[in-house]
Amino acid sequence: MIRGDIRRAFRLALRRRDRWEQEVEDEIKLHLALRAEALAAAGASADHAYAEAVRRFGSLDESRTRLLDAARHRERHMQRTEWLADARQDLSFALRTLGRRKAWTSITILTLALGIGATTAVFSAVSSLLLHPLPYPNAGRIVLVDKQTTRANNTGIDVSISVGSKELLAWREQAHSFEALEPYATSTMSLETAGEPTEITAALVTPTFAAFAGQQPLVGRNFTPADLRAHDHAALLGESLWRTSYGADPAIVGKSLHLDDSIYTIIGVMPASLRIPSIVHREADVWLPIDLAGDTSNSGGYSVVGRLHTGVSAARATRELDALLERVQLPGMNSNMFHTRVQTPQALVPFRNSLILLMGAVGLVLLVACANVAHLILALSASRDREMAIRAALGAGRRRLIRQVVTESLALASLGVAAGVFLGWAGLKLIVALRPSALSELSAASLDGNALALAVVLGAASGIVFGLIGAFRNARRSPNDSLKSAATSASHSRRHEHARSLLVISEMAMSAMLLVGATLLVRSVIHLEHADLGFDPHGLYTLKVDLPHSRYADSTSVGVYERQLADRVRAIPGVRAASATDVIPGEWYFRIGGLQVQGDAPPPAGTTQLIHFSPVSPSYFKTMGIGLLEGRVFDDSSAASDQVLVNAGFARAHWPAGHAVGHRIRIVYNGNGAWMTITGVVANVATMGPMTQSSDPMLYGPMPPARPSALVRTQTKMLARMQAASGSVGLLRAAALSIDPRVRVTIDPVERLMAESISEPRFVMLLLTSFTVLALVLASVGLYGVMSYTVAQRTREIGIRIALGASGGRIARAVVGRAVALAFAGAAAGLIGAVWATKLIESSLNSVSRTDPASFAIGAMLLIGAAVAASVVPMRRAVSVDPVTAIRAD
Repeated sequence: MIRGDIRRAFRLALRRRDRWEQEVEDEIKLHLALRAEALAAAGASADHAYAEAVRRFGSLDESRTRLLDAARHRERHMQRTEWLADARQDLSFALRTLGRRKAWTSITILTLALGIGATTAVFSAVSSLLLHPLPYPNAGRIVLVDKQTTRANNTGIDVSISVGSKELLAWREQAHSFEALEPYATSTMSLETAGEPTEITAALVTPTFAAFAGQQPLVGRNFTPADLRAHDHAALLGESLWRTSYGADPAIVGKSLHLDDSIYTIIGVMPASLRIPSIVHREADVWLPIDLAGDTSNSGGYSVVGRLHTGVSAARATRELDALLERVQLPGMNSNMFHTRVQTPQALVPFRNSLILLMGAVGLVLLVACANVAHLILALSASRDREMAIRAALGAGRRRLIRQVVTESLALASLGVAAGVFLGWAGLKLIVALRPSALSELSAASLDGNALALAVVLGAASGIVFGLIGAFRNARRSPNDSLKSAATSASHSRRHEHARSLLVISEMAMSAMLLVGATLLVRSVIHLEHADLGFDPHGLYTLKVDLPHSRYADSTSVGVYERQLADRVRAIPGVRAASATDVIPGEWYFRIGGLQVQGDAPPPAGTTQLIHFSPVSPSYFKTMGIGLLEGRVFDDSSAASDQVLVNAGFARAHWPAGHAVGHRIRIVYNGNGAWMTITGVVANVATMGPMTQSSDPMLYGPMPPARPSALVRTQTKMLARMQAASGSVGLLRAAALSIDPRVRVTIDPVERLMAESISEPRFVMLLLTSFTVLALVLASVGLYGVMSYTVAQRTREIGIRIALGASGGRIARAVVGRAVALAFAGAAAGLIGAVWATKLIESSLNSVSRTDPASFAIGAMLLIGAAVAASVVPMRRAVSVDPVTAIRAD
C-alpha cells in the first residue's frame, strides 16, 4: 500500500499542465536532435542538418497541439482507470467491513429503510392525488370551473353548483382565456344482463373530450357530431368493463348494450387511462355523449374542466367568465345571483389537508431515522479509531480515508434505499387496502417516478452526509492519541458522548411532537364516536330505489310507486316506523336564496346563499326519533298551507326568548318567495355525522308531489326503523322488488353511515399513530444504543465503583437516571415545539383543544416510559459487571 501511494503521489505531481507541456517540448527537441545528428553524419553541416530536420518534421505548432491532446487523452484515461479501480477496491472493502458487523449493519439499514419507506409511501399518495391528479396534456394549465352563491356558504359545506348548457355554450364560444372547455357528468345506471341488473358508472362527455384528455379509443371510434344529430343511442365501453364482462372481445363494436330499459349501440372501447376530473369516479364503465346544442331548456347541470391559454391566470379567467355569465339571461334568474369559481384539480381531493399533515409526520419520522443512523455512525467511527490510526500511520492520506468512509456510507445508504422502496411500495399497498370506503380516492395512489426519485435523492444525501460525519470525526482524531491505551480512548469517547446525547434528545423531541399530535387525534376521534347526534341511529335503515325514467316518466307513476312502497314497508313485521323523505342521513338538501324573517328588511337583490331545507313527510320525526320541543308537526295538507318546522339552533338565533311558533319566514329567490309559517321547533340533529354542527340552522318542509327527475332516473327514498335483531332487513328489498322487479334497491344502516362520516379522521388518526409508534421505537433504539455504548465504555469505571462498595441499585439508578434525563430534555423540547406544531392539526380536531393539557401529559408520560424500557437491558448489563474482570481489562 505504501509503494502504491508513493507512485500515486508521483503521478499526481506529473499531472500538471506545465509538466505535460515540458514533456512535449522535450520529446520534440529530442526528435529534432536525433534527426539532425543523422543528417550531419551523412555529411551535412550542423546548421543545414538542423534546418533540414525541422523541415522534415513539419509544423511545430500542429505537432505540439496533437501531442498535447494525446497526453491529455492518455491522462484522462489513466484517471478513469485508476478511479474505477479505487472505487472497486473501496466498495469491496466496504462490503467486507459491513459484512463483519452484521448486527450493526442490519439495524442501520432497517432504520434508514423505515424512514425512507414511510416517506415514500405517503409521498406517493401526495404525488398521485395532489401533485399529478389528472393525466391530461399540459396538466399545469388544467382548471375546474363551477358556480358559487354570491354570499358565503353558511352550511359549512363546500358545494359546487353545476353549469347549464346555455351558460356553457356562451363560455365555449366567447371565452378567450381557455384553449378548451369540456363539460362532463356522472350517473349510476343499471346494466341489464342475463342475471340481475348490475350497477355501473356512466360518464357523459362531448365528442371532443377524449382529444382534450389526450386519449383515443382502443377499439372502434369516438363519438362524432353525427351521433348527436341523429340522436342515436351510441355508447363507448370502459376498458375495465370490456375486459371483465366481455372478455376483451375485439369484435364488440356494433353489439347492443341494455342500460336502464334503453338499448345502446357500442361504437368503441375507451382506455382505462381516460378519466373524468372526479376523484370518486376515476374510471367509467360506460361513456355516453352530451348534446349541448340540443339542450335548449338549459336543464342539464354539468361539471366543467378547462385548459387555460399559456400565461393566463385563474383570476383573469374568472373575471372573464363572470362577465359572460352576467350577459346570459336565464328565465327567473338575476345575472348577479352566482359567480364563477376557477380552481385547480387538487381541490377535488377532500382530505388534502390530512395528506399534508401525514407528509409532515413522516418527515419527522425520517428525521428521527436519520438522527438514529447518525449516532450509529458516530458509535461505529469511535470503535474504529485504532483501525483508522493504523491505516494513517501506514501512509493512507486523509482524502483516501474520507473516500473510504463515504463509500461505506453510500453502500449502506444504497441498501437502505432498496429496502425503503420495497417497504414504501408494500406500505402504500397496505394503506390503499385498509382505506375506508369513504376515502375511495386513495385507490388512485401508486408508487410513481417522483417517489422513486425522492427515495434515491434521500439515499444519496444521507449516504454522503453520514459518511462525512464519520470521516470528519475520525479526521479530528490524532493517530498518536488513537494508538494509546484503551483508557485514553475511553476518555476521548466520553468527550464525543455529548454529540450522541444531543442526537438522542432531538429524536425524543420529534417523537414527543408526534406523540402529542397522535394523542390529540385519538381523543378527538373518541369524542366523535361518542358524540350525541340528536337521534338514535341504531336500528334505523335507509331505503333508496332507483326508478328508470323510461317507466316512470310522469309524477303519477312515481307517486303510485311511492305510496305502494310505503304501505308495504309499514306492513313488514319488525318495522316500528317508516317515513318517505327527499333527504336521508348522510345527505343534505338545500335551497338557494336569501333568508328573510317577517318584520326584517328583505335581503339585497341578487343575494344567494345555501340554506338547509329538508323536504320530509310528517312521520319523519317519529321515525328518526327527533324530539318536538315546541308546537306541532305539519300534517299532510301542509304543502298547500306552506307550513315549516325549524330546529332549535335556528329558533335560538332569531328568537332567543323562545316562542318561534307562529312567526313567518321565506326564502327569497330573484325577489320572490312564498311565506312559510313556523308550526313547530324540533331538536338539533347531526344527520351528516358528528363532524357537523347539529345547531346549524335547519328548516323542514313538507315533501312536494312526486315528480321524476329530468336526468336518466329518479329516486325514491324511505327511512325504516327496525326492531333490534328482527331479521326483517331483507324484507325491505323484497317489498321494493315486489312492486317492480327491475328497479335497483340500495339499503344502508344509518349506524354505518354515521361511522363512515368520521372514517377520514379515524383513518388519519390510525396512520399518524402508526408513524408515531415507529418514531418512538426508533428513538428508543437510539437511546438504547447510546446507553449500551456508554455502559460498554465505562465498564472499567463501573467495576471500580462496585469494588469500592457501590450497590447494584445505585448503579441501576445511575443508568436509568441518565436515560430518563435524556428523555426529559427531549420531552421538554418536544412539548414546546408541539405548542406550535399542533396548529397544523387544529382544523382536524373536534371537541379537543390543540393545547389540551391531558394530551400533552399523556405524550410526555409515554416518552418517559419508552426511555425507561430502553434503559432496562443496559442497566442489567451494568449491574452484572464483574469488578475483577473489568479492572483487569485494558
